[in-house]
Amino acid sequence: MMRAVLSDYDTGPLAGRTEMPLMTKLNFGCGTRIAAGWTNVDFHSSDRRVQRVNLLAGLPFPANYFDAVYSSHVLEHFTLEQAISLLREALRVLKPGGVIRIVVPDLEATVQEYQRVLDLPETDLDKPKLYQWIKIELLDQLVRSSPGGAMRQFIRRVVAEDDTHMLTYIRSRTESAGWYSTQETSCQSFFQKLLLVSREKLSTRLVYCYLASIKQLIPRHLRDMVISGSTVGERHRWMYDRYGLMLLMREEGFADISFPLFDESIIPGFAEDLLDSNIDGSPYKNISIYCEAKKVLK
Repeated sequence: MMRAVLSDYDTGPLAGRTEMPLMTKLNFGCGTRIAAGWTNVDFHSSDRRVQRVNLLAGLPFPANYFDAVYSSHVLEHFTLEQAISLLREALRVLKPGGVIRIVVPDLEATVQEYQRVLDLPETDLDKPKLYQWIKIELLDQLVRSSPGGAMRQFIRRVVAEDDTHMLTYIRSRTESAGWYSTQETSCQSFFQKLLLVSREKLSTRLVYCYLASIKQLIPRHLRDMVISGSTVGERHRWMYDRYGLMLLMREEGFADISFPLFDESIIPGFAEDLLDSNIDGSPYKNISIYCEAKKVLK
């Protein structure tokens, strides 16, 4: 169960004191990780609880509006300049003293694992396959030009070989729950897939089909270099480590920067929202940085 860290909000009930107002909380780039009590926004969603917002055009909320702002595995999908713009918007809509929680993949931890694998003795029979995976984990989403990229191909091979040891390793480095094999995905019926199609998804799909048709006009040897066939949500445009993220948050005006565990937060009630953890108490996303900071009181 997630542990709540004491914060300025944890004042306890006082006799004769009026009840504290409900917190206003924003979850931007929410994807499918949404929670009651949060304003959940993203570019596209088939969930009626999610507002469609062009995040790169700014957050459509007044200044000093939210007590808490949260975003998980979003910033890495944008350029550094775009990420800075999003952080500035988050700072703008936060109330003075409000809390921001940013979660991103941990570049340092992945590099450390890469080095660990390189240092394994040549007699280790698992080394070649571990090396192939960790290099994919480190680079694939930065250079991916087709859906799923090298990561999908590698996982398909491992599944076909029924290599349970390697599958366990991959799960430990990706999502700890909800991870399924490509075989299970391919078994979805056409009708099941059709039920998941929304007007927004269809519109997005048509855009990608249009881009694919334009891609055919480009010489074959240049196509993947000019137009990527992968979606924006599966590509990484920048990566972060704790030190770099701390410098960035500080430069953009945030204070009291800390790096709690996945099951810790100074945001009241965050434990019950299950945004960074699964119901069994495990982290939703492995190999992540959890960064919290506050907007300076004025």
